Amino acid sequence: MNTPQVHISGSVYSRILWLYGLFTLLSNTAFLIGYYWLPEGFMRGSPQTVGGEVAMTAQSFWGQFGLTLLFNLGVTAVVSIVLNFNQIKGIPAGYLYPLFMAVSGGLISGTNSFMASDLTQYNAYYGHALALSIGNLETLGFIFIIAATVKFGVYQYRSWWRWSGEWKPTKVMNLRDVRLLKPEIVCLAIGILLVIFGAYRETLMTFNML
Repeated sequence: MNTPQVHISGSVYSRILWLYGLFTLLSNTAFLIGYYWLPEGFMRGSPQTVGGEVAMTAQSFWGQFGLTLLFNLGVTAVVSIVLNFNQIKGIPAGYLYPLFMAVSGGLISGTNSFMASDLTQYNAYYGHALALSIGNLETLGFIFIIAATVKFGVYQYRSWWRWSGEWKPTKVMNLRDVRLLKPEIVCLAIGILLVIFGAYRETLMTFNML
């Protein structure tokens, strides 16, 4: 197979910046919508809170940390990378995941739908610090991972819609053909470390150790 030509926009750093900026915009908008127009606890029991429910079944600190890490790295991060195997009209499908997290996460925080905590326990000062050092840290880690792996675009789609005659993908390369640049490898490693640290902070908060 010939050397693949995968569409990549900008450096890994620019991809991180604009993804994080768009995430922040959507997350804050969803937060305000949830806060002003939806009832408290609106998102509890939704699929987005499944990971928290599973992690809470653990009785020990390290047990819960392991389950949180398993969900964050073993599920969320892997799903993000697998999505990047596909590009739709030149746009990595992995880009859609942080946008989904922005909307769902904003609604969860805006309606106080957390499974392991209650934002009414904290003032705005401390609550904002917790949000930045836990959920925001994990999200930033996912964005690092996604931005670093957009070259995994094995399959190219020419349409967003399955019923379109152009929805069938074209395989442009094998996964073994992917060569990440050093900055992308560094950002991938940083992303993994951020997710691990965020999961650790989340477990500390659950056990009232912060």
